[in-house]
Amino acid sequence: MPSDGLPKNLEPLAAGDPATIGPYVLSGKLGSGGMGTVYLGSTPEKNNQVAIKVIRPELAFDEQTRARFRDEMENARKVASFCTAKVLDHGTFENRPYMVTEYIAGTALAEHIAEHGPLDSSTLHGFALGVAAALAAIHRTGLVHRDLKPANVLLSLSGPRVIDFGIARAMNTATNHTQTGIVMGSPGWMAPEQLLEEKVTTSADIFAWGCLVAFAGNGTHPFGNGDAMTLGKRVLFAEPQIGNLDSPLDRLVTRALAKEPGRRPTAQDLLLELAGGEDTSNPNDMVSHALHQSWRPNLPPMPPGMPHPAHHTMAGMRHPVPGHYQQAPPQMPPPAHQTGNFTRSQQHGPPPGHPVAGHPAGPPPPVPHNQQRPAPAGPPPAQHPAATGPIPMVPPPAEQQRGPQPYVPPVPPPPHQPAAPGRRGGLFWGLLAAGIGLALLLVIVAVVILNRPDGADEQGSPPPANQGPDDSAPEPDVPDDGLGNMDPDVPEPTNTDGNAVSEDGTVRYSVELRCLDSIPGRSSIEGGVYCVADLAMENLGSDEIVFSSAEQRLITDSNRWITAETPTSEEKKGSLWEPVSPGAEAGGELVFSVRSGEEPSVLLLTHAQGAEDTAINVFVSQD
Repeated sequence: MPSDGLPKNLEPLAAGDPATIGPYVLSGKLGSGGMGTVYLGSTPEKNNQVAIKVIRPELAFDEQTRARFRDEMENARKVASFCTAKVLDHGTFENRPYMVTEYIAGTALAEHIAEHGPLDSSTLHGFALGVAAALAAIHRTGLVHRDLKPANVLLSLSGPRVIDFGIARAMNTATNHTQTGIVMGSPGWMAPEQLLEEKVTTSADIFAWGCLVAFAGNGTHPFGNGDAMTLGKRVLFAEPQIGNLDSPLDRLVTRALAKEPGRRPTAQDLLLELAGGEDTSNPNDMVSHALHQSWRPNLPPMPPGMPHPAHHTMAGMRHPVPGHYQQAPPQMPPPAHQTGNFTRSQQHGPPPGHPVAGHPAGPPPPVPHNQQRPAPAGPPPAQHPAATGPIPMVPPPAEQQRGPQPYVPPVPPPPHQPAAPGRRGGLFWGLLAAGIGLALLLVIVAVVILNRPDGADEQGSPPPANQGPDDSAPEPDVPDDGLGNMDPDVPEPTNTDGNAVSEDGTVRYSVELRCLDSIPGRSSIEGGVYCVADLAMENLGSDEIVFSSAEQRLITDSNRWITAETPTSEEKKGSLWEPVSPGAEAGGELVFSVRSGEEPSVLLLTHAQGAEDTAINVFVSQD
């Protein structure tokens, strides 16, 4: 990371990019894709770096896009923060929903493999363990990620982080924000049942885990390279080429890549075997065993004055083993509307094979060597199916037979670097190894929690590991998140003249509404207007009142709920946005983005008073 604290690959803001989103000041663009854009921003209070994901302006009124965005935010909130980017805030900006997460100063696995090659065996073990822990946490919440791939796994100092829950799906609901016949996922990383549009369960994520670990350990995809059709047929019919993975990864990856979902292990199975091989009730034994297996003290000499991390390892590199598919990993992403994924320069690295300059954080790595990697070893094996014709169902495959692999001599380091056989990556790798080692402690906590005698945690018992969506089960009642995607019954207004007193008599509101094509300080909305509620509030109670724009809803005549826009700096000058003392009055503006042709009907106002949240609905009409 440069001296200014910004990632090296950060793109500067362009003419059409905002300078701020809500209270967050933007520093640059981390990436963009079919659904939206990810910016690097900073918090107004502590100037902490955050990642801000916002929908594209042209998709602001697209219901499927908004629904998927809402799902991504809610799904990410359910997952333990140690294994993903924690959701910090959300709101709307010029009718565009946005989500604020912590910024992970790390490198996508895809980017790392492209620059440094495969992970060495000890680091690979820790990586596999960390991703398995993340999947266990994700599955524990009842979710299936469905898009686990190198661009969606960040290598950070706190361990691997799984990101992008844009197409994750709850196991107990049939909700699907996609068109019929559109397969959701990324070519080469989808399980056979995803390709065949069959029931998708947590086993699909385990299949992707197997592909991910084989790729991280060899630098090549276990099903080779090619377009979506070619990769899909290999996944359905061909045997994976997993290279020379150490035990137990060779066995676990082979099981994870079984064609039939029922033959794959669960995330908890992977955790137990990788963390110690047995379900022990003593967490200290599990920690010791996991660290002993995963980390060997082979750090290079440290600079003077720096403590030597005796129990952490410096991760080196393995070299690709020639096999049937000795090519770059898949580089054919599906259309943006199929996955909703972002092409990111930091949060999501580019596909392997595309060199990227620099790391977003940490000391820079040594200059990569210029020696060429082994050339492709020839065409795929004979069992590779033809590119045309129907795709029949296949019988259970036989266990993969792997013969001895040719020896590949290690590549020496550059002349200016001291020779250190079997080591590369220097301090960056040492820090990364230390981070993943720290994550192992969190993994053990997850294992212990997942193996409680009662089999449950604070969120209740999860469904069985291979249970998929129950089409007969009703969808749970989910409170409206303010993105305009819910369709609840409109509450009856408590008045008809724009004035209302709360039922408990603690607050009085007076509202005047006006709808305009444009307002100062905000860009015009294509296909919509701004409706501004001039709001006056009087605190009639004995407790202080706190009012937040994120809790306020405008309900239209078409039964659509809209969240108030985050106030601009000018709008924040209103006294409404400060705590309102008992007996005091306050005023300010609420701004809503409304589709052309829709009429405001009810304003649902919510405020916090003491320990309680109080909601009151006010009938409104345009002046």
